[in-house]
Amino acid sequence: MGKASVNSQKGRLYLLARLPKKSGDGCWTQTRIPMGLPDTAVNRRVAEKNRARLQRAIDTDTFEWADWVETKNNGTTWKQAIQALYKKRVILGRTGESTWESNYMGRLRQADMNKVVTSREVERFVTRWRVDQCSYKEAYYLVKDLCSLIAVPFPDLPLPRYNKSKLTKVPEDHEIIEWVAKAQGVDPEFAWAIGMMATYGLRDHELDECWFIDLKNRLGVPDETKTGYRTVVPLERDWVELFDLRSERRRVKVSKAPDSTAQWLYSRRMKIGFPYVPYALRHSYAGRLWRVGGSKLDIFTAARLMGHSVERHERTYREWIQPHTIAVRAEEALGFGPAVEALTLQE
Repeated sequence: MGKASVNSQKGRLYLLARLPKKSGDGCWTQTRIPMGLPDTAVNRRVAEKNRARLQRAIDTDTFEWADWVETKNNGTTWKQAIQALYKKRVILGRTGESTWESNYMGRLRQADMNKVVTSREVERFVTRWRVDQCSYKEAYYLVKDLCSLIAVPFPDLPLPRYNKSKLTKVPEDHEIIEWVAKAQGVDPEFAWAIGMMATYGLRDHELDECWFIDLKNRLGVPDETKTGYRTVVPLERDWVELFDLRSERRRVKVSKAPDSTAQWLYSRRMKIGFPYVPYALRHSYAGRLWRVGGSKLDIFTAARLMGHSVERHERTYREWIQPHTIAVRAEEALGFGPAVEALTLQE
């Protein structure tokens, strides 16, 4: 079908490619898509990103004119507004292309691209989710930023009430072993997933693309994820063999939606009766790092293993470490071990 390219005529930018006719008669012909942008260095970068998006649509046979045709209505369409947000966050900002596609467009593509963005349309879009859902929180702040770019008043909507800190139960190691063993007999894919999350501290969506990089069972987590590529070590190490993790019992991913893995985990969890939120397994890994590593493992290394900042690690994960565990580690560091306790009792 050929390659898409960026074309300039009379100081305006276009995309050039062989595309199906708008009439839908099945014929393909060389066609120009106007970008509505003057030919400048910055806009060339915007056009190049759109060219890559167009090429993906052509290569995957998902091209539709509705995604590219501008409306003649007055005002800014969702498509135009999203392009403005894309320019701010990806072209001129620090957001990666993969993050934009998987995290942002996963929400934004649910809008009607040819409709004009109004306060009422924004309200309809955001309130399709409940205020206590993660999707509502993401859509709320994403569209609020979008509205500020196109000077559309953001509607008076309830603040998001979703907060991951609501997590209250984190499984002990012996519980993880028991549940993985139980799941292996009835749902091997779910057993593999929770075993991986517990052993490597993975986020749910990282299950889809991670891979074993060596015989030491170190795991590679690709740059399509939240914080870029990282290498993770197993803890406990014998769990890799105990849970048979190298067997790669992954689910067959049929949806590209950013939360499809989370939804799959939730469904399987309910069927098997697993009493913990899968994300709690990541918290258990953080606690295990602290407990096993102790003073020899600095907080920067622990944070990088989990793919986030030191601040996030302290605020979100270390708070779940059991108080008695912290007390035991402090006693060991100060020399108040079992021998000292025995001596005190004898006295």
